Amino acid sequence: MASAHASFALTIAASRSFSFTIVPCPSPSPTHRPAASSVGVRNQQRASTAMACLQQPSASHDAATRLYVSGLSFRTTERSLRGAFEKFGDLTEVCLVMDRVANRPRGFAFLSYTEEEEARGAMEGMHGKFLDGRVIFVEVAKRRPGA
Repeated sequence: MASAHASFALTIAASRSFSFTIVPCPSPSPTHRPAASSVGVRNQQRASTAMACLQQPSASHDAATRLYVSGLSFRTTERSLRGAFEKFGDLTEVCLVMDRVANRPRGFAFLSYTEEEEARGAMEGMHGKFLDGRVIFVEVAKRRPGA
């Protein structure tokens, strides 16, 4: 049991994955502020996502052949994604983004086709359709600024 005179300060530490940890820290007096390293904040800077595909997209893939698929179910696998989209053309890449902590898909993926017409057909054919019990959204992948 803690004594009646002990006071505790709550410290909130934000990590890159937007989860918060509340750590009780003893505070010796109201006027004393301990250094940040002794407050109980732990370095939680770790990557929380993993890509199911290991290869980097090649420079030959232009933006029109690369698609962004969102709204995916946590049950979606790379195989089910490939099966749904390969009827529109030759898929060169299926990249299902995974959450390392939860060990499940994060709900979005990137697909690449060899031809722009195939990508356009997949976008028109699958946007707003059901896949693994969820409505998915398909659009042209945008390049990240600075990438």
